[in-house]
Amino acid sequence: MDPGDPAGHRTAGECRCTGQDPLLLLQTLQTLWSTRERQQLQEEAWRGFAALDDPLAGLLDMLESSRGWRGKGPSLEAWISHQLQCWLRAQPRPGPAQHSPRLEQLQARAVRVLTESPSSLAAPLASIFQLQDADQSCLLEHVHRLYHEGRFREAVMLGTKLKLQPELDVEKMSIPLLLQDKVALVERYVAGFPDLQRRLLALMDSWCQPGFDIKDVVSCHVTAARTAASGEERLGLAGALLSSPK
Repeated sequence: MDPGDPAGHRTAGECRCTGQDPLLLLQTLQTLWSTRERQQLQEEAWRGFAALDDPLAGLLDMLESSRGWRGKGPSLEAWISHQLQCWLRAQPRPGPAQHSPRLEQLQARAVRVLTESPSSLAAPLASIFQLQDADQSCLLEHVHRLYHEGRFREAVMLGTKLKLQPELDVEKMSIPLLLQDKVALVERYVAGFPDLQRRLLALMDSWCQPGFDIKDVVSCHVTAARTAASGEERLGLAGALLSSPK
C-alpha cells in the first residue's frame, strides 16, 4: 500500500501482511461464480470474509479492482456486497467508530465506488458503510447526475436510501414518477417528512385546478428525458403524454 495514499487504496500486486488477501479471494470467487455452484460460492465467501483483516476495506479493494459491476445484469461484485452485508449481520464484530477518521476514509472510497456502480450496490454499500452519515455533497451530486441522465427511479430510490430528501427538490424528483403512475415510490420517498408530504399534496392539488393542462408538464419532462433517459423511463414518460387528455 502506498503510504502516501490517504484513502488507503491498494494495487493488485500488494498483499496484506496477515490474513486473507481480498484480491486473491476475489479471484477464487470469480472461478466459482462461473461454475454457478452457489452453495460452495457462499461458503467460500463467508470463510474469506472471516479471514480478512478488515472486511470493509477488503470489499472496497475487490470492488475497486474489478469492473464487472459496471455492466448491467447480475454481477459477482453486487453478490459479494450483499453477502458481506448478510455476513456482518450474522457475525457482529466491532467496526470503525461513527464519525471516526477511519470510517470517513472508508465512506469516501465507498461513495466513489457507488458513483460508478449500478443501483443494485446502493443498498448494501449504504448499510455497510453508513453512507447516510457520510459527506452529502458527493452523494447529492450522484443523485443529481442520475436524475439528469433520466434515471428518475434510481435517483429517487438512492435519495430515499441515503435519507437525502430534505436536500432535494421534492417537486422535481417526484413529477417524473407521478407521470409514470409510480405513486407508491413517491409516497415512500416523502414518508417521515411532513413538510415534503405537504409540498407533494400541494403539487397534486395544483394539478386539479381549472385550466391546468397536464400535457404541459409531461412535455417538459419528455423533452428533458430524451437527451439521456433510459428506454424504459423515456417510454414511460412518452406513454404519459399519449394518454393525457386532449
